[in-house]
Amino acid sequence: MADRQLIDFRIKPPQRDSDDDPRVEPAPGMRRYDELYGLEELLQTPFEALVAEMEKFNVRGIMQAEYEASGQSRWWNDRVAELVGRRPDLFIGGIATVEPGRPDAIEELDRAHEELGLRGVVFQPGFLRIYPTDPSCREIFSYCQKRGVPVTLHTGVNFTLDGSIDFGRPIWVDQVACEFPDLVLVCNHGGWPWVGESIAVAWKHPNVYLEFGAIAPKYMAHPKGGWQPMPHWMRTQLRDQILLGTDWPLLHYDRLIEELPLLELDQRAERAYLGGNAERVIEGVWG
Repeated sequence: MADRQLIDFRIKPPQRDSDDDPRVEPAPGMRRYDELYGLEELLQTPFEALVAEMEKFNVRGIMQAEYEASGQSRWWNDRVAELVGRRPDLFIGGIATVEPGRPDAIEELDRAHEELGLRGVVFQPGFLRIYPTDPSCREIFSYCQKRGVPVTLHTGVNFTLDGSIDFGRPIWVDQVACEFPDLVLVCNHGGWPWVGESIAVAWKHPNVYLEFGAIAPKYMAHPKGGWQPMPHWMRTQLRDQILLGTDWPLLHYDRLIEELPLLELDQRAERAYLGGNAERVIEGVWG
């Protein structure tokens, strides 16, 4: 497996370059995430550790400039562009972020594309407390559709204490896909606990993709994990619409590779999942 190249479509941008850098303090409102997952590894793991893992396991990736706090999109866009530029041999490109409703949203998105070389946009509806169907998102989606670049958005449960999980229901992606039929939409995290909804939306719309950042294969394959239909659909109707996304460092490559057989993917489905589908999405976007 180490000889086979993987394409990770969703990598978090480390805030530290090395262990010598100052420690990162958790953002306000992340207490529940700290209780459930622990933020120590997420916040403190440096860029040099990411590079070492990607080299070891033959990974190329897309870094996404997601953020949790209002008004930070410019900083994250700059950070992602800078990190991607350090190792173009490992990073295919980066995805920008903007906050819908801010008067400078399109201006910042244009800067991220034209000056920084980023493509597309990533949303975290639960953190921003906004539905993907909100009118303030339309101009951003139209921008991306016209340029043929993807939109990725957090679907499924979030653990903020002030953002309803309803913001992340996959059914809202269906409405966006109906209004923007040529827009590539990627459902980050796969939409749990609305797994059936995610499957239906992707099956309906060929331009909707699913990825399962931070979800280890062991939990997807477990009969009581709530993901029961997904491995079957990864092998069948949705084989060409599944992207590998780890949300690194929440899922490390050694664990992904070790647990991958639990999904019981055939050779064709496995190739599509580990990189084939990503190659098709990436083609013509990052050049």
